[in-house]
Amino acid sequence: MIKDKDFLLLLIALLAALLSLAGCGQQQDMEAVKKGLLEFDPSFKEVLAKKAQIDSQIDVLKADFRNKQAEINSKIMELEEELKGIRRQNYTQIRELAAQLDPERQKINLKLAELNTILKNKEGLLNTFKSSLKETRKVVENKKLGLSPEEEAKWQKNLGDLTRQLPVLEEEIAKGKKEIGLYRQQLNLLKY
Repeated sequence: MIKDKDFLLLLIALLAALLSLAGCGQQQDMEAVKKGLLEFDPSFKEVLAKKAQIDSQIDVLKADFRNKQAEINSKIMELEEELKGIRRQNYTQIRELAAQLDPERQKINLKLAELNTILKNKEGLLNTFKSSLKETRKVVENKKLGLSPEEEAKWQKNLGDLTRQLPVLEEEIAKGKKEIGLYRQQLNLLKY
């Protein structure tokens, strides 16, 4: 059978524990609980002393970890700043190196602009020749016009001239397109 004194002490200890778990008490309530438990079981003092020692060691480990974490975070921030500086310096050097080929790129771009203008002019001339050739053929083939032999000879000469000039112009255009393609390839090779 439980003695009345033991029962009362157990009841006080349980009540104090419940109050502390419910959040109604703070350090004073905990001390009351400890006191009640020690009155109930004096040998529990050794366990509480061991717990206090362990809690102290845990607090030291946590503080040590927080200090190391703060130190490492500080180093990380320093390294990130250092990396940003290195990145900026690297990008600047890359742009400077790539810019060394700008004069060559500009020369090629100017040449391309010149060749494109020449090509457009020759293509325009080709279209004009083709239209002239078509119209000249109509005149030569139209017997209703009643051209004199001199006029017909003149038109035939024009037709012959246009017929000879057309393939030469087409070949020049093909060469111009090929040359433009080669300059574009040069420009592509100089891209960064």
